[in-house]
Amino acid sequence: MTLDRSETASTTRRGLLAVPLVGAVGALSGQFGAVIREVSADEPLSTHLDEHVPDLLDRYDVPGASIAVVEDGEVTWSGAYGSASPAEGRPMSEDTPFRVQSITKSITAWAVLKLVEQDEIALDEPVGQHLTSWERPDAEYSWEAVTVRRVLSHSGGLPAGVYEGVPLDEEPPSLREALSGNAGGPAARPTDEPGEFRYSNPGYALLELLIEDVTGQDFTAYINEEILEPLGMDGATFDTTERLRSELATEHFVDGTPVPLSHGPAKAPSALYATAEDIARFVAAGTEASGEPVGRGVLAPDSVAEIYAPTVGATGFYSLASDGAGLGHFVETLSDGERAVMNGGQGAGSWHWFHTTPGTGDGIVVLTNSERSVQLIADVVEVWSDRSGLPAVSLTRARRWIRLPVWILVGVAAGLALRLGYGVVAGTRTFAPLSDRDRTARAVLGGLAVVTFGLWWALGRETVAFFLPVIAEWVGLALSAVVVLLLVTVLFPKTDRGEST
Repeated sequence: MTLDRSETASTTRRGLLAVPLVGAVGALSGQFGAVIREVSADEPLSTHLDEHVPDLLDRYDVPGASIAVVEDGEVTWSGAYGSASPAEGRPMSEDTPFRVQSITKSITAWAVLKLVEQDEIALDEPVGQHLTSWERPDAEYSWEAVTVRRVLSHSGGLPAGVYEGVPLDEEPPSLREALSGNAGGPAARPTDEPGEFRYSNPGYALLELLIEDVTGQDFTAYINEEILEPLGMDGATFDTTERLRSELATEHFVDGTPVPLSHGPAKAPSALYATAEDIARFVAAGTEASGEPVGRGVLAPDSVAEIYAPTVGATGFYSLASDGAGLGHFVETLSDGERAVMNGGQGAGSWHWFHTTPGTGDGIVVLTNSERSVQLIADVVEVWSDRSGLPAVSLTRARRWIRLPVWILVGVAAGLALRLGYGVVAGTRTFAPLSDRDRTARAVLGGLAVVTFGLWWALGRETVAFFLPVIAEWVGLALSAVVVLLLVTVLFPKTDRGEST
């Protein structure tokens, strides 16, 4: 097949225009693709993480991370990377404690199941039946349907929301004041029909009061005695001592600003301080290990199985990384039939995660001191699941498709740039913003571009950046390119020559 001269010139122009676009997409791939490669069977996971986690910290602009690995039901390795506090020049170490946020809920769930084993309470009893030191507020829905099981699985109809913290040198409101709605958060009362998933921090504050009313002990004393000490979680505590403050990983907002230390009225939802190894010991206790019982003497294996059993389907953000909620944990069934169990902790300045397959004795814990860490955590969990011979878990699958909007926008921008550039070079488009040609269509196109851009920067960017700051940055850049190219297209309408070709 031969081309005439005009066709050859057109092809050459298209090729020249494509070269910079190919280079740009290649550069984006280098920045946006996976940093962690697959782990060879001969390479220890620890060696791989030592090599690549520092790259991930740089890539996602995260100050530091601490990681611990569970194999065959035992904590086999831990590592620390980056800085615990850049402002103070403190490096991260394996002994650095973090406020592990909602991972605390998993510990609380074990404490509640301990009371079930002791026949102090039953999972399907109304939680209010055991609350003796606080008067439950009136509610639209029946308190009788708010069972212990439902509160543990975030399906008690209780509201979402968090309690405001105060500086450490100030006394926070009491737990009972918080539960009554007098601590900057909602009252703990059923505001929806119990039975459907709705993540609730006030629900776990309610469980804290239940533990205190049933045992007659302070919540932290009971947790220390019944859970933390028996499992060897020596660095875990609820007490913000001077030593803890000096060693604690400093949390950072998305923009890198340090988060001041604070405390609030409730401990059970999110107030535990622990190292990665502490959480790994907890994770290991719920897994199979040769010669050692699941629950490691704290809970019976049947109780751990109850905790890990899916109780209600998750919705919204939580459905991206799990199939549903168990008791204080999230669960999913992998493609090979193995059950995976996980929980995350997110607060002002941090993201944390643990993932485990109790039947194989494998697990990983990732603690970080930045709100920018979700993608880093997903990368690490992906390489762990690959090294453990597990199918892809929901968290890493979500990580892959979450990037799809960026690639779609890049593709749209590339197509617009080629079309516009070719038109200008070929003379089928010219700068004529006041031209009557396709004026209405061009006005609609320009208006749509401006409105989309405004909505992204006014609403969308802040929402996405809270969970996925790196993705948000790329979406913003790609969307900006699309909008600019659309507006330039409006300013360069087709000529009579362009319409005839």
